[in-house]
Amino acid sequence: MPSTSVTRTECRRYLRGKTPWIVGLCFILFSRLAVQPGLSELQILGGAAPLVSAQIATTVVVPFAVAVIGFRAITRERESGTARLILGTKTTRPQLVLSVVLGRGTALLAPIIGGTLLAVSYDALQYGQFAPLLLLGFLALVTIYVYAWMGVIVGLSAASSSTTRAVILGTIVTLALTLWNDVTLAVLWQLITGTTPGPQMDHQTAFQIAGWLSPLSAFQVLTNWLLGVPVGPGNAIAQISNFLTETGELATTSPPVSAWWGFGFLLSWPMLSLLGGITVFQRSDLAARSQLKILRTLQRVSPSLPRVESRLFTRLTGNGGLIDALPGSWQPLARREFQRLIRTPLVWGVGILVFVAGILSLSPAIYVQDALGSRVPLAALQRPLTFIGGIGVLFGTFRSVNHERDTGAIRFTAGTAISRMGTLIGFTLGRAGAFAVPIVGGIVLTCLLAVPQHGIVPLGILVGFLVFAVFFVTVIAGIGVSISTIFQSQAIAGFTILVFVGVQIAWFTVSNTIYSLITGVSVNGLNPPGDPLYLFLRWIPPLRLPNVVTNAIIEVPNSAAPASSVIQELQPNQFSNIVVPRLPYGSDVPAWFLHPSVALGQLLLWLLIPLGVALWVYRTRNID
Repeated sequence: MPSTSVTRTECRRYLRGKTPWIVGLCFILFSRLAVQPGLSELQILGGAAPLVSAQIATTVVVPFAVAVIGFRAITRERESGTARLILGTKTTRPQLVLSVVLGRGTALLAPIIGGTLLAVSYDALQYGQFAPLLLLGFLALVTIYVYAWMGVIVGLSAASSSTTRAVILGTIVTLALTLWNDVTLAVLWQLITGTTPGPQMDHQTAFQIAGWLSPLSAFQVLTNWLLGVPVGPGNAIAQISNFLTETGELATTSPPVSAWWGFGFLLSWPMLSLLGGITVFQRSDLAARSQLKILRTLQRVSPSLPRVESRLFTRLTGNGGLIDALPGSWQPLARREFQRLIRTPLVWGVGILVFVAGILSLSPAIYVQDALGSRVPLAALQRPLTFIGGIGVLFGTFRSVNHERDTGAIRFTAGTAISRMGTLIGFTLGRAGAFAVPIVGGIVLTCLLAVPQHGIVPLGILVGFLVFAVFFVTVIAGIGVSISTIFQSQAIAGFTILVFVGVQIAWFTVSNTIYSLITGVSVNGLNPPGDPLYLFLRWIPPLRLPNVVTNAIIEVPNSAAPASSVIQELQPNQFSNIVVPRLPYGSDVPAWFLHPSVALGQLLLWLLIPLGVALWVYRTRNID
């Protein structure tokens, strides 16, 4: 059984802070921005209409709010030593984990319930309809949903030996589950079955059931059943729109399985996560670890092995090396960060993943190979560089400053001759250099292994691609260091990374919404408007801009899509949400702000503006 004292302490800790107020405000904001039901939907919903906006806000806000509260739920206690004090009492490790779930879940439930009551009350007055029993049932499902997500994230935190790993695992799982029906399920289905989901696909029923598996989908299935709309993994308005006939009546359809299965799908995620997390937590040391067990073992059994970086990088990073000839006093800090990070598994793991993903993408369609020739390896590396490399660098930099502040090491850094600007530059360049080494190595190795199949990449193009790869890694490292500087809490910084990555993945939808708000014109990628501003908005994110620059290096038509997708889009009878300016506008550069050189300048701004804000915060805030 959970410990009452620990549960009470965890709940009070967060209820007294700013987090509940922020969550409540975000909930109300999302409930007002959510799609409102039309006349036909209102007639079908009846007394359930006031609950629709609350349903949409709950599904969006809860996963990300749980991420803020739960990322460091157990790892923080281990890193600070509090776990030893708590477990020195009669509290066991399983009790500690379950108590944290109940305490933090209750702290989060309070603003969610409060926001729900306010949103439902406003909509009830607006629509003139209200069903009290439906509200009670909805609040019960919301309660289960909050504790389910909290169980998932706290379980991952219990299984992680450091904050970095907890954030990486939590981000991957949160994004995978929240984007389940939009991205994750289609990718998994294609990997498992080798077929692309579509109207004529085999095993249609199995695919529909799989769409219910994530906690978000299961919650919407249950709430749709409660509201009396067609059961499915979308929100109530989307489900009604999908099944609404021309006569204004709902089509009679039956779900693939009973809606009660939604309870099983919803509860299975926290059960599995907590079971795995508690098992790992019980078998591991309470002290936080920064290295994998296998690497620690190798280090113990082979203490006499020379350090790799001492042989390869002394001329670059050692005293009197190349970087010491550059202006400024940031070199010692950059050298320290480089040598510290180059030994971690995260850095080399990112490089290996870039290499493996590139190798797996070396066999595109024949027409892509014919168009690119020996440049195919660079096209194969575009996605791995931007997403695997970019996200990996974010994970490796978001704790750079606030971790130093938490441990007190930032005082030693500030006590040297280095300025605060030099501190941020040192963190950025040192960590960027550590990631650049394996990423550049992965790119070069991919190109070498592709020589028998595609030939030798032209030297000038390869050098340009490598130089840009280093620049891109530096930009993303600057963003990560800026986030680490601006946000004092590692949990908030990790949550910011989660939101940042999620927005990048969902940017097509986000950019369509922004353009519609600016111009009042509803758009989609399948039928882009004639306004170049639309493309400018789609190209803004720092994980989209690299494709614009590398496409120019590889010498393919201008676009924010990877080169292979651009060539595919130029083939006859191709329809997708990818936009190649040559097709709708008749020119590769229909406006000056769509030129690849401007995209390069935008990436530079993504480096300078966050660092500028971070420097201002760093100079005006107490160093502790």
